[in-house]
Amino acid sequence: MLDSRHGTVSMILATVGLSAALAFSAALASASQESADAAMPVGINAVLENALASGDPVEIEAVSRVAKRTYPAFSEEIDRRLALWRATRETIALPPVLAVNTAPALAAKAPVAPVSATLPTLPTLIKSSGEGEAGAFANTGNAPGIGLVGGFKMLVEGANWRIGTNARADYQETADVVIREQYRVSAEPNYKFDERGYLFGLGQYEKDRFQGFDSRYSVSGGLGYNLLKSNDAKLSVKGGPAWRVTNPVDGERESVVAGLASLEAKFKLTPTLTYSQDASAYVDAEGSTFYTLAALDSRLIGKLKARLSYMVQYETAPEIGRIGTDTTSRLTLVYGF
Repeated sequence: MLDSRHGTVSMILATVGLSAALAFSAALASASQESADAAMPVGINAVLENALASGDPVEIEAVSRVAKRTYPAFSEEIDRRLALWRATRETIALPPVLAVNTAPALAAKAPVAPVSATLPTLPTLIKSSGEGEAGAFANTGNAPGIGLVGGFKMLVEGANWRIGTNARADYQETADVVIREQYRVSAEPNYKFDERGYLFGLGQYEKDRFQGFDSRYSVSGGLGYNLLKSNDAKLSVKGGPAWRVTNPVDGERESVVAGLASLEAKFKLTPTLTYSQDASAYVDAEGSTFYTLAALDSRLIGKLKARLSYMVQYETAPEIGRIGTDTTSRLTLVYGF
C-alpha cells in the first residue's frame, strides 16, 4: 500500500518536472530568437534600411538576396522587413478609401505600368537642308551675253509640314553698264494632309528691268499631289488660283487674277548623276508666263556638285519693245548642307 502511494507521487512529480522543463526550453528558444534578431550586424542592418529607404524594387531585391546569402540566420527577419515594406508601399499607392479598408498583409502587388505608357511624348524633330550655288551664265533674249549667277535654297520640314525658300540672281555688266539684272525670290509653305496630298501656299517676287518690269509679285495657293515619292524618283504637281501685281518699267501698275499650275520632278540617274525639272505656268486674260528650269547635277566631292542648267521664260504679252522669250544657260558649283 505504501509502495503504491509512493509510485503515484513519483509519477506526478516526474510529469510536473517534464512540463516545467518543456516550458523552460520554449522560453529559452524564444529568448534566443529575440536575442538573434536583436543581434543583427549593424552593417547589414544599415545596408538593408538604406535600400528600403530608396524605394527601388530592383535595388531592394538585390540587397536582400546578398544579405540572406551572407547571413542565413537572419533570413526570416529580412523577409519580414521586406513584406512590411511591400505592404506599406502598396497601401500608399491605393486610393484613400481602398487604403483604409484593405489590410496591408492581403494587398496584391500593383502591376507596373508599361514603360511606353510612362515615358513623355518626345517632340517631333525638325529637319532642315539647303544648298548654295554660284557660277556663270550665258543668256539670249532681251539681254544677251555672259554674266554671273548666284542662288540659295532652304527647306525646313516637320512631321506633316514644310517651308521651302528659293532665291536666284543673274547679273551682267559690260563697260560699267548693267545689261542684265534679274532677281527671283519665293517662299512656299506646305501642309501634308495624307501620304501624298498636301495644301500649299506660294509667294514670289521677281525683278527684271530688261524684260520690262521693275517688280512683279505673285501670291497663290491650292492643292498638290506627289505622283512619285521615293529616294530615286520624285514627281509632284500642284495648282490653284493666283493673284499677280506687276509694276512695269514704262506703264501703269497691273493687277490680275490668274491660275497657277506647276510641276517638280527629280530623278536619280546614277549614284552620282541627278536630273531635275521645275516648270510653272501663270495664266490670265491679260498675258501668261511660262517658266521652266532643267538641271543636271554631277557629284564631285562630298556635298559639292557641278550643275548644268537651262532656263526658258516665255511671256505671251511682253512689254512694248521687249522680246517674249528669254533663255539662260548656267554652269555652277553647288554645295549642299
